[in-house]
Amino acid sequence: MPSQVVSLVEPLKIRYPILDILRFLNIPKSNYYRWKNQKPSDDEQQLRDLIQSIYEQHKGRYGYRRITAELRVQHKLVVNHKKVYRLMRDMGLKAKIRRKKYRYLPKLQNRKCKDLIERNFKASQPNKKWYTDVSTFKFGETPLYLSAIIDGFNNEVISVVVSEHPDLKLAYDTVNLALKNREIEEVILHSDQGSLYTSPNFQEFIHEKKNIVQSMSHKGVCYDNVQIESFFSHLKTEVFYSQEFTSTNTEILKIIKEYIDYYNNIRIQKKLNFLSPVQFREKFA
Repeated sequence: MPSQVVSLVEPLKIRYPILDILRFLNIPKSNYYRWKNQKPSDDEQQLRDLIQSIYEQHKGRYGYRRITAELRVQHKLVVNHKKVYRLMRDMGLKAKIRRKKYRYLPKLQNRKCKDLIERNFKASQPNKKWYTDVSTFKFGETPLYLSAIIDGFNNEVISVVVSEHPDLKLAYDTVNLALKNREIEEVILHSDQGSLYTSPNFQEFIHEKKNIVQSMSHKGVCYDNVQIESFFSHLKTEVFYSQEFTSTNTEILKIIKEYIDYYNNIRIQKKLNFLSPVQFREKFA
């Protein structure tokens, strides 16, 4: 297609004479410049502008699949994902890609608490399955430890506490904040076998809550707690690995707060019918 030829030739002009490139591709010079100077139709330009707007709104976190979904769901447009892909490529728009983590998974070992989830992560209604963990953020002046709980019904972040110390108080405060924000009958609180969650003090703390049942993944198997692992991965990649920010602890806290509001209320998810967690809860709960 003409647009593909132009996209191919333009970067190569820096290194090679354009006539040599066109000769190699067997493309007449007049055709190439006609294609290059050809302006998109009004409808296509409007679509380009909308794609650019969505891309900038989400700070480059959306690829062509999510942008296509937003065009269809939020803007009621009938548009093919291949066209969105082509336009984004022509416009030089590319989503930030999460860094892949490769982990050695040892053989299953004995568990401190029974795994009540067994990788059946989805909940049929809110406040039935909660997932929790602590992640370290080394992007500021000193390390910060973010403890969070997300709801398995809609992947909504319902509790976040940040501390300079990964201690039991951090875990206690995270659970107490979740209980303050939600009314529950009985909920499974699922975690890994980290020292906070295997602590007798924490287990006694949970037992006293009466309406919380503790569950743990197998030791060293991150896929048993993939819900919360995925959230931390998105947060670090879409903010700290791909965006510019001022590296002070105060600014880090502000950025985390802004992202969680964005994650809960705006950022669409394929598994939630291309709705944000809050939109999904309000529609289906």
